[in-house]
Amino acid sequence: MTIPPVEPVFSPSSTSGALSTERRDVRKFVQAIQNPKEGGFILSAHRGCRWDGIPENSRSSIKNAVDKGMICVEIDIRLTSDNVPVLFHDPTLGRCTDIAEFKGRDDPYSPFTGKGYSPLISETPWKGVIENLRLKEEHGEICKEGVLDFKAVFDYIEEEGLDIVLFMDIKCKEAIPIMYDILKDRKNAAGVSALEWCVWKVFVHMYGHPDELANEPWWQEANKIGNPLYIPVYEPWPTRQLSDPLSSIKAFSHHSNVIALEIGLRAPGGFGQELLDYATSPECPIQSLGFFAALGDLWQWDHKEIKFDTGDYAIPWRLEGQFSHSLFKIDHPPQTHDAILLEGDSPDGHDYRADLALYKKLGFTWTITDRGDELRDKGLVTQ
Repeated sequence: MTIPPVEPVFSPSSTSGALSTERRDVRKFVQAIQNPKEGGFILSAHRGCRWDGIPENSRSSIKNAVDKGMICVEIDIRLTSDNVPVLFHDPTLGRCTDIAEFKGRDDPYSPFTGKGYSPLISETPWKGVIENLRLKEEHGEICKEGVLDFKAVFDYIEEEGLDIVLFMDIKCKEAIPIMYDILKDRKNAAGVSALEWCVWKVFVHMYGHPDELANEPWWQEANKIGNPLYIPVYEPWPTRQLSDPLSSIKAFSHHSNVIALEIGLRAPGGFGQELLDYATSPECPIQSLGFFAALGDLWQWDHKEIKFDTGDYAIPWRLEGQFSHSLFKIDHPPQTHDAILLEGDSPDGHDYRADLALYKKLGFTWTITDRGDELRDKGLVTQ
C-alpha cells in the first residue's frame, strides 16, 4: 500500500526537545522520508548532531538534533565482549573515550597520529569498563557523558519527550537480535512503538536478499507484532560481496518493509552506477534514495585547544577549499576520501560525495552527514 506524502511540521528554531506531538510526529517523519517532496532534500544527522563540544553518538547529540529541527539521526551500533549493544562508530575505544586515562596509562590514542592505546570494543566488556568511561568530544576534551548503551537510548528518548527517527547503522550482525529484544516493547513519550521510528539500516553483506532476512527469528517476530522499517545499504565493499547486486536491490525494492535504498556511489559512472540507474528508473517502486555525503571528520577552526597529539599532521582547517575531505582512520593519520577509494569506485579517482548539489541531480533525496546547519543555510537540505 502506498502511503500518501505528508508535510511534516517542525520548528528549526526550537530550543526544547520536548515538543508536542502535534508539532513533531515520528509517523509523519517516516512518511516524509519514504515519500520525498519534489525539490526537497532530507538530512539525517551523522552520529547525532555532534561537534561544538558535543560528542558523537551521545545523549546530547540526539537532543541537539531535535533542538535544531532535524527529523532523523543516524546512530552506530557495536557489540561489547559481554554482548551489550553500544552507540559507537569506531571498532576501537581510543578516539572517543578516556579509556587510556581510565586504565592509568600515559599513551592516549590520537586520531591525528593514529597512535596510542585503543582496544577493540568487541574485546572489552561493558560491565566494569565501558560503562565507566567518559566520552571525548572533537578536540579530545573529556566530557561528563558516558558511552551510551542501546537500552539507555530509549530511556533517554522517553524521559526527554523526544520525537525523532533513528537510522540504526549496525556494525555487527550479531548485535541485531539483541537490539530487537531491547527495542520491541519500547515506545517514545507519545506512545509510538519503537518499531515505527527505528529503521534497520543494514549493509547488504549481512543480508543480501529479503529471503535471508525472512529466515531470521527476530525478523519473523517483528513482523508479527508490528511493521519494522528497513533500508538495505549498498556500500562498495559490502556490495562487492554479493554475486548479483542488481538482483539484490530489485528484490529489496519490492519488499513491503523497505522504506528507502542507500547507495554508496562514489562518482558518476563508478561502481554502483548500475544500482543507481535501476533505483531512479520507473521500474523501481522505491522513491526514497540516500547516500553518505563525504564532508570529512574535521571541523571549521574554532580557536579551541586540541587536546589530542597532532604530531606532524597539518590540520587543513579551510574546509571550503578542500578537493577531497579528510576522515579519521584507525591506526593511521587522517586520509582523504579520494585516497581510500577501491579500484573501480571512480572513473577519475575522485570521490564526489561532498557535492550535494550533484547528488540531488543524480536522484538522491536524503543524505547522512555532518554540518547540518551550514547545509540548511546554503539551501542544500530542507529538513
